[in-house]
Amino acid sequence: MSVIGLVLLMTVSFCYAMFQGGFVSWFIFYSFLPFSVYALILLFYPLHDFTVERKVNKRECQAGESVEIALTFTRENRLPLLFMVVEEEFPQEMEDRGLQRKIIIFPGFKRTFSMSYTLENLQRGEHSFQSIRFWIGDFFGLVEKEAIYSSPLKISVFPRYHELAYSDLDRVFNQGAVVSTKKTQREHSVVSGVREYQPGDQLSWINWKATARTSEIMTKEFEVQKNRDVFIMLDEKPSDLFEESIEMAASIAHAMLKKGMEIGYVSMGSRLIIPAAAGNKQKRKIFYRLAKEEPGVVNALNENVRKGILPANAAVIFIVSDLTLEKVDLLSAFRPNQGLMLCVKKQADLTDEERFSMSTAVSRGIKISFFEHGHLKFDRSEVMVK
Repeated sequence: MSVIGLVLLMTVSFCYAMFQGGFVSWFIFYSFLPFSVYALILLFYPLHDFTVERKVNKRECQAGESVEIALTFTRENRLPLLFMVVEEEFPQEMEDRGLQRKIIIFPGFKRTFSMSYTLENLQRGEHSFQSIRFWIGDFFGLVEKEAIYSSPLKISVFPRYHELAYSDLDRVFNQGAVVSTKKTQREHSVVSGVREYQPGDQLSWINWKATARTSEIMTKEFEVQKNRDVFIMLDEKPSDLFEESIEMAASIAHAMLKKGMEIGYVSMGSRLIIPAAAGNKQKRKIFYRLAKEEPGVVNALNENVRKGILPANAAVIFIVSDLTLEKVDLLSAFRPNQGLMLCVKKQADLTDEERFSMSTAVSRGIKISFFEHGHLKFDRSEVMVK
């Protein structure tokens, strides 16, 4: 309500008391007076004197995790504020999920007050927060004032990944002939340390002295023998299994980097190529790119771009949600006889068209592996050239 409207109400109540007289009329006037004065003060209350600080417990997390955000408000005076409604301007993808954006707090006489909320089950992606909107009001809603503070914040949500056993990873290589098993495992002549036993480790790797000392089964850790660079390429065509493909790409990257291999990443939605490297820094680069990947129809890696895009000895693991001739042609253009297609579905669910595409891939020297989506368990069936 405007200043004129508020003054008009005070004038009407005063005139009523003057002309009517008596205890009741003056009681009404004096009862309304403090609320009117408070509303007038709020009209001129300087919201620009507020300072807003936003803190987050972590700016990077995995999909499905929660993030806690704390907002701290500081002002220069102690004018009592009955309430304050705070509204976060969420990214569009969060608004589509119907997340709660408004929170009411009661500052009272406090000069510094804070609030916090938790974003649960975050989805993969890079979420950008821009501004904070809040408003105050009087007892009867006669006056409302609002302000908007810019407070940019980005939260990167990396895709989930699963720990793949050595047997699973070696099975992929054996099926795909991307890297030979012996070379991707270790150079058995050089032992670099010990670690806890993992499913798929050979009995000959067990370090009995370390096992006796720690009371846990410990196996030898071998230095990696470099064979060739491996690049992961993701099918970014729209699909119901797109998120499963993302998780599989993250799991493969994590498992290979954990073994000390050098891998790279090829983005089909853009022309970004992450050169092959090893270590945690490379893992963060790949996961950051996977966090930003979105399904798209356009393939930016046209024939001219593909030429000379990868090292001559590099192998490609192409993770797809279905099998089509277009994808077979794409992998063939990158690496004839050096490609592996991982399909995020059961082999038994293939359509006739997909089976034809599979036969075409096999005839071109491309190996194909299948795994059941949602479980990251590899199908033991192997596609062999007959």
